[in-house]
Formats: sequence, C-alpha cells, structure tokens
Amino acid sequence: MDIVILLTFKYELFIVISKVNMFSLKIIKGGDIVSIEVIKVIKEAEEEAERIKKEASLKARQIITNANAKASQILEEAYKSAESKSSDATKAAESEGQILYDDIINEASMGCENILSNAESKMDNAASIILERIVKAGVNS
Repeated sequence: MDIVILLTFKYELFIVISKVNMFSLKIIKGGDIVSIEVIKVIKEAEEEAERIKKEASLKARQIITNANAKASQILEEAYKSAESKSSDATKAAESEGQILYDDIINEASMGCENILSNAESKMDNAASIILERIVKAGVNS
C-alpha cells in the first residue's frame, strides 16, 4: 500500500512521497526517485541559506551602525575644526584691527602735534605783532 503526500518547499517545489515498504522511504520528484538523504541535504541547504541571510542582515545593520558612528565622529571633528578656524580668523582680524587702530591713532596724534606746534609758533608771532602795535600806539600818543 502506498501513501502519497504532497509537500511544498519554500521555492514551490512539489514532492510526492511514496511508501515502498516500512524500512525504505523514497521520494519521487519530477519522475525521478530521490532519497531522504537528498531531502535532508536540501533542507540543510535551506537552513544554511536562511542562517547566512540572517547573518548578512546582522552584519549589514552593524555596518550601518558603524558608518553612522563614523559619520557622527567626522561631523564632530569638522565642527571642532571649523570652530577653531573661526576662532583663529577672529583673533587675526582683531589683531589686524588693533594694528590699524594704532596706526590711525598715531597719525591723528602726529597731526594734532603738528597743528599744536604751528599754533604755538603762530601764537608767538601774534604776540609779537600785538606788542609791536601796543608799543607803536603808545609812542604815537
């Protein structure tokens, strides 16, 4: 007596099992007879494929996690570098501004000293003219 069972595997492979006798079980596939050992190999291969897929998925997640961590680290380093460069640029600009300020103050100070020196010499000259006029006015009176 034969017992026929229809099995479906993941890839829609249909297999018919025929019981030949109590100790010998064979599988008929597409007209060929396939032994239980071959089915076990197929099942083991499917299980191995599933394990490999899970392992690959886990590795992919780990790679993505590592890439995100590395990207965050690079971003943080870029931020620190930009901040440092900005600080350096600000210090350089302040230093240049101080030099320009000192130059302007020195020029203005020299200009003021020239004006003051000219004013003093003109003051002496004006005082001499006024004294002359007073003396001339006193002589004429």
